[in-house]
Parts: sequence; structure tokens; C-alpha cells
Amino acid sequence: MNIFKSSSSLALAVLMLLSSCASSVKITSSPSGADVYADGFYVGQTPMRHKDAKPTGTTLELKLEKEGYDAFETEITKDARLNVKALLGSMFIVPLGWILAYPKARHYVMKSNLDEPFSMDANRDGTIVEVKSTSAVGSAIFVVATENTPCSGRGDVSTLEAFMGIRLMKDYNVLERRNLSVLTLEQTRQLTGLHDESTIVEAGKLSGAKGVVLVSRFCDGQSNTVTNARFVDCETGALHWALVSKNQSIDQVAAEIRAALKR
Repeated sequence: MNIFKSSSSLALAVLMLLSSCASSVKITSSPSGADVYADGFYVGQTPMRHKDAKPTGTTLELKLEKEGYDAFETEITKDARLNVKALLGSMFIVPLGWILAYPKARHYVMKSNLDEPFSMDANRDGTIVEVKSTSAVGSAIFVVATENTPCSGRGDVSTLEAFMGIRLMKDYNVLERRNLSVLTLEQTRQLTGLHDESTIVEAGKLSGAKGVVLVSRFCDGQSNTVTNARFVDCETGALHWALVSKNQSIDQVAAEIRAALKR
């Protein structure tokens, strides 16, 4: 009888030890239904929860794939929060190696392939506009400039944001950029592992915006100033419209977008 009790106690202790070593992270994406690969192995589709017993400090190699979107690769490190189970099980000493756990959740925004196939030779005036949906016209949006380095003159992202925001106010309810900045900073501090644009879109979602217009200007190395603008849906990650323009002013770019939305 004593032997049986000892075996049962040992089995219970082992179960407690194993359970205290494991932690999980909820993985979601915009859009959902993306195939998830963890450390090279297929583990399911988003939304899903991944669980393993890796020790503190190790990383989970993550890859998301979905037809029509760029493959998304990132890492999640097991150092984001305290593993309470491991702490409670620290009487066994071993669980101390699992004292930190995965973050509770990670949300990733996948980038549509729509941005890639543009050819600047396809249009005589060097502008291509693709509109997939006008359903968001009139809704609340943020305008975020990610780069402003034209071939001539000085570029400033704040100026680019202001100019584009003013032009888009005729078709959208443009929200104050300052409100997004606070959330973006908070995301950067707490949700490490998100790419910059993903952080912006997720912060826009938390701020109640329908979408975020990401705009950038850069010199292509051939003395052409290229403007790239796209409307990303904060909920689904889909593109409502996208534009690539060459050697046009912001006024001209905004006019192209407005004309395309009214077609």
C-alpha cells in the first residue's frame, strides 16, 4: 500500500513538473486563416494557440503563409511574462528554468501581394492606381508617412503626413496622428515581435480606425521621386486601394486617388 501511494505521489509530482514547464501563446493574423509553421513544422491555421515546454529565453521561429499575401516570418521569445505555474512548482527546483513564458498573444498583419506587381512603365504619366473597394470611404482613418526622401529638397515625414491627411479629408474622416503615436509606442514596448507597419495597423485598430493610409516617398536612384500610398484595413489587413506614382506632387497624387475612388 505504501509503495502504491509513493508511486502515485511520484506520478503526480511528475505531472505537476511537466505542466509547470509549458506555456502558450495565442497567434492571430489579419486576415485570418493563415497557415502557421513553428520551428519549421506546420501547426495549424490562425487563430490558434501554440503550446510548448521550451525553457526561458529560447525563441520560437514563426512563419505565416496565405495565398495572395507575402510570407510573414518572425520570432517570439519566451521572456515576456512570468510563468506562474513554474513559480508555484519551483519547489522542484527544475521549473526555475521555465520561470518566464511566452506573451499571452501575438497579432500579425500580413501584407498583400498587390504592392509588388506594379510596373512604372505601364502608364505614360508614371502613375498606377488600383482600387479594390470603396466601402471605407467616409470612415475614420489614420495617415502615416513611413519615409520621405525625395530626389530633391528636404523631406520630412510629418510634413508628408499633414499634406496627405489634408487632401484625404475630402473623402475620409482623418484622425489626429498624435492619438495613434501613443498606442504605437505602447505596442512597441509590450508587443515586441511585431513589424513596424504591423504595429501601426494594429494600433489603428485599437484606436477605432477603419484603416491606415501608409504613404512613402523615395528616390529610385534614377532621379525619379516615387510615391507609394496604400489603404490597409485595420480589421482584415486587406488593401482597399494602392497607388504608385513617379515624379508627381502630393496634390497630383491625391487627385489621382480621388478620381480612382469615384470611378
